[in-house]
Amino acid sequence: MRAKKIFVFVLLPLLLGSLLYSQTLAEIAQKERERRESLKGKKAKVITNADLVKMKKKPALEISTPPAPPEAAEEAKTAKVLSLPPRGAPEQPAPAEAIPEDKSQAALESLQQRWEKAKEYVELLTLKMSALWQAYNGLDATTPKEALQQSISETFIKLENAQEEEAKARHELEKFLAQAKKEFTPSIWIR
Repeated sequence: MRAKKIFVFVLLPLLLGSLLYSQTLAEIAQKERERRESLKGKKAKVITNADLVKMKKKPALEISTPPAPPEAAEEAKTAKVLSLPPRGAPEQPAPAEAIPEDKSQAALESLQQRWEKAKEYVELLTLKMSALWQAYNGLDATTPKEALQQSISETFIKLENAQEEEAKARHELEKFLAQAKKEFTPSIWIR
């Protein structure tokens, strides 16, 4: 009795609905003929694997940075004059205002530039590494896996060296700032 109810309430309406809305073979053939006639004048382009290798890849998503508002530009100029980092700057060492004027400002600037360049190089290599891994794990096989593996290993070695160099540069800058801060401390203060 239960199986009969399931058949009547579930399967029978599905069966009847499919019979009412089904197309005949003649209707399907007619639609296919019409579709082919509409495409008759157009030429099809055949793309081979050689074409895919030659094709230059573009990023799927491009993010453009909006121009800085005038307030941020003024703040950056003020920060340069005071040699302070602008608001929202990531992990900067101690502020440079603790350095007395008699210290070598050129040495401080060179250390800061060295650290910034090393940090930027690490970011670039990290980005390149991500792109290589994405190409390696991607579904399109335009580049041989062996070549990608070689590029990944070379980039990884460069990335490790760049990270070590960035850590050294940051340590030297912090050491310079700490030394300058110690020398600038008034003699009244207890050390």
